[in-house]
Amino acid sequence: MKTVGIVGGIARPSSLVYYRTINELVAKRMNGGGLHSAKLILVQTDFEEIERWQTAGRWDKVGEILAAQGNKLKAAGADFFLLACNTVHTAAPFIEPYVDLPMVHIVDAAASKVKETGAKVVGLLGSRYTMTGDYFVGRLTQQYDLKVLVAKGEHQDNVHNALYGELARGIFLPETRSKFKAAIAYLVSCGAKVIILGCTEFGMLVQAEDSSVPIIDTSIAHAEAAVEMALL
Repeated sequence: MKTVGIVGGIARPSSLVYYRTINELVAKRMNGGGLHSAKLILVQTDFEEIERWQTAGRWDKVGEILAAQGNKLKAAGADFFLLACNTVHTAAPFIEPYVDLPMVHIVDAAASKVKETGAKVVGLLGSRYTMTGDYFVGRLTQQYDLKVLVAKGEHQDNVHNALYGELARGIFLPETRSKFKAAIAYLVSCGAKVIILGCTEFGMLVQAEDSSVPIIDTSIAHAEAAVEMALL
């Protein structure tokens, strides 16, 4: 079994999802359970600092911080690493060249799950950086030939504001879930055949019954991809 490296704390609630999911999947895959657990190293950085640089548009600084964390994982013995957050993949060009480890990209993990559904039109919910930037939408369209629809206007504002004001702080409210359901319904009405939860906190709020089409939780998809690599 290879050793999984995780850069977590971006934000902290989803790091728990990664830890639990990876360990549960390894236990299930290794002789049906037993006492097996993942070989895993998790490092964490201060999300407040990351968020300040994101707001300033300084993805080079975000990358510098996260590359340093990746190199800590390398020194500790990780065989590959994950960034346990969608948005910070914007900084991947400032991370991957400076860490001598393979990085499992969260968009590739999501795309693999979309492929399983056969859908060609996907609806994407994420931070405003994710919905308006290129790292997610561009990768899906250019590398996977998918059409990507994103939340607009009030729906985009509701999703983005909930992420930083509530979900990243571990706050999950019924009224916020209702706003997400409305955003999902909007995307489905526009033609989305599958919904990607493009933020690792969203799966703790949104459930399968909140959508009339399949939902892909990127935190789970990413964790599953990590286990596949660990057990190769």
